Amino acid sequence: MKPEIEDFIRQGQAEGWGKRTVEQYRQRLEGMASFLRRKGRSRVAEVQANDLDDWMRSLAARGVKRLTRRGLASTARSFFRQLVERGKILSDPSRYITQPIDPEEELPPPPLSEQEVAALLDGLPKRNVIDLRNRAHIELLYGTAIRISESLSVNVADIDFSNRLVKVKGKGGKERMLPLGRGAMLALRDYLALRRSLLRGPDHGALFLGRYGTRLTPEAFRDWLRKLNRSRLNGKRLHPHLLRHSAAVHMLRAGADIRHVQEFLGHSNLDTTKIYLRMIPGRLKDDYVKSMPEIDIEG
Repeated sequence: MKPEIEDFIRQGQAEGWGKRTVEQYRQRLEGMASFLRRKGRSRVAEVQANDLDDWMRSLAARGVKRLTRRGLASTARSFFRQLVERGKILSDPSRYITQPIDPEEELPPPPLSEQEVAALLDGLPKRNVIDLRNRAHIELLYGTAIRISESLSVNVADIDFSNRLVKVKGKGGKERMLPLGRGAMLALRDYLALRRSLLRGPDHGALFLGRYGTRLTPEAFRDWLRKLNRSRLNGKRLHPHLLRHSAAVHMLRAGADIRHVQEFLGHSNLDTTKIYLRMIPGRLKDDYVKSMPEIDIEG
């Protein structure tokens, strides 16, 4: 599996990964490969979905935190997705990696405040097409509360400027239409005016392009996030899910019905959405308890 890992790393370096990102992904993939070898899966074509589920369970049993396991699972998905795209394997065993449930870790990280989000967006540069792309991406992630995997799957054709909507494909291939706020609309228009300058060949329609004209990868975007001046966030680590969590809490604080937030986030189960109620202080939380007594927000 080592040659495939090195190919993956080289592609990432070509996309502009920094030294820290390269080291992190090599370490993650080598750890995964070591586990799979112990299971007798030394070749990528031998790996099955249950093997990766066993890997996640072994990490949980060793006390590896859920957030860390999510990062490892994301790396595995990127790795196997690239193998499928290059014809090295026929099907992707990582597509539906399952996570063991850790009840004590259910609460998301503290959200950004509305003021912190505004300061973040106001401070983003607009010097070139890469800056405009990153700004549009942040605006889309926060404005629609979509997952990083969903945002990177959006195509230009999925944006309906006339009706201010974006079509998003979520888990299990389920599609949903989400409204675009003014900030996201303006940022997307600015980026799309220069997007073609990133192309290096045929235009396959991906909304967010990397420096070499291909669809932007999660690793390249996260590497850029790490380079942001985090002092503006009072020491909080900016990552895509923090924007999603923050948007969910902000919607609830503004009085949105929790079932509408559930639909917005693409949660199949209301229990997944209800954890955000724990992050709403005082009277608003009490109002939800009174109006929706079937939701146990303390458990």
